[in-house]
Amino acid sequence: MAAELAYLRPTTLSEAVSFLETVAGAQPVAGATDVYVGIRSGKHAPAALVSLKAIPALGHLTPDSPTDAYEGKAEGGTADLGVLIGGVVTHGAVEDSEWMRRHFPAVHQACSGVGSRQVRNVATLGGNICNAAPCADSAVGLLLYDATLILAGPAGERELPLSDFFVGPGETRLQPAEILKEIRVPAPGPRTFAHYWKHTRRKGVELPLLGVGARLTLAADGTVEVARISLGVCAPMPTRSREAEQVLEGKKLTAELVKEAGEVAAAHALVRDTWRGRGWYRREMVRVLVPRVIGLSGALS
Repeated sequence: MAAELAYLRPTTLSEAVSFLETVAGAQPVAGATDVYVGIRSGKHAPAALVSLKAIPALGHLTPDSPTDAYEGKAEGGTADLGVLIGGVVTHGAVEDSEWMRRHFPAVHQACSGVGSRQVRNVATLGGNICNAAPCADSAVGLLLYDATLILAGPAGERELPLSDFFVGPGETRLQPAEILKEIRVPAPGPRTFAHYWKHTRRKGVELPLLGVGARLTLAADGTVEVARISLGVCAPMPTRSREAEQVLEGKKLTAELVKEAGEVAAAHALVRDTWRGRGWYRREMVRVLVPRVIGLSGALS
């Protein structure tokens, strides 16, 4: 690492935005697990690092207010809530959260499978999202729940759906000097089932060959009201398989319908060959894993 690299540690969001706006070549960091690797390899050469870790407004993992769509009661008599995840919340914090495990299981599963526990204690969801890698586990999990991002910058705050945030590998819609302040995840509602599957060569400390998630909300008669199928490493960015979702929505869930959804998702997946896996294999595994994750979610039982 170059000796002249400056390290700035603001304590407020406005101070961090000011640093990013006025210090040429400044880059925001939190866990910096990818940034430091990029600096050492010569891929990145920022003039300064702006640490976000000391900003209290970015470190929360708290229930949100009830959504208009569902104001039922969760276990313990409390209103069923969404969740607000600050930009520097770590994967380990999500892994340790009983609230996330119970109410947002696919996000919990995605975060619990990132790297080793040592990495999860440092790496943040905000960094995983802003890094915009096609294999970003947390992004694939969050896409299932229609998450939105609160972005703070020189012009104030704005809200953007996570599904609209990614442009390509390593490319997002972040504007200059903007910071990912918060991830807002609405309550999924009753009769919702979800699961995330990280498909890897090894059982741990591994990037996914592909990631597949499913979330289904069912009506009382078993009709699929809301379907979300998300894919990682099956396109230039984490994405939803809207074609597979359309297969499922408005129909009674059956094994045959689930199989059809897998075939449609596979047919539309924008897979490619990489040094870690061939495109044809990824396509075949999408066909297999979409029905599997729906089954593991419990929606078919």
